[in-house]
Amino acid sequence: MNEEKIKVLFLDIDGVLNVIGQGHDEYGQIFHEHFMANLQRLIKETGAKIVVSSSWRKSSLKIMQEMWKYRGLAGEVIDTTPSLCLKKGGSIRFWNDKLERHPTEKVHGYSVPRGCEIDYWLENESERFGKVESYVILDDDTDFLLHQKDNFVQCSENRNHEDCIDIGYGLTKICTDRAIEILNRK
Repeated sequence: MNEEKIKVLFLDIDGVLNVIGQGHDEYGQIFHEHFMANLQRLIKETGAKIVVSSSWRKSSLKIMQEMWKYRGLAGEVIDTTPSLCLKKGGSIRFWNDKLERHPTEKVHGYSVPRGCEIDYWLENESERFGKVESYVILDDDTDFLLHQKDNFVQCSENRNHEDCIDIGYGLTKICTDRAIEILNRK
């Protein structure tokens, strides 16, 4: 078990970084430079490691890390949360590369709230990287668990943020400040 203390950023992409596309590359839509600058400040001021919780994670951890490097994005992607699906009949099934070496087909059943996937990662996978000192969830959706509310920053309904880009979504300065506060609190 790794005893290093880490701060973790659970990062959604669509609605947080990917709002108004700035062109395309081999990985898909290029993120808005304004949101990338806010992510860079967040990483610089907290030293957080990134765990991708976005649906983009289904392409694989390796591809997420390659995209981060290729695009010169801030931070280090250390892992992805699992994609959990509640099968009809009650069993839970993983359907991304968490248990297999390559992505598998989606299992038909019921979706599991993203908060459950984050809880699973914190309880079962985090120790490979260190002791989680603090974490924050950046997402435009709200499918999180009640005990996660103090660690959640909603990156939607931001029309009143001075640096809002068009439709009220994205990692604005206010969202960034709140995430930094959560990660750096004692």
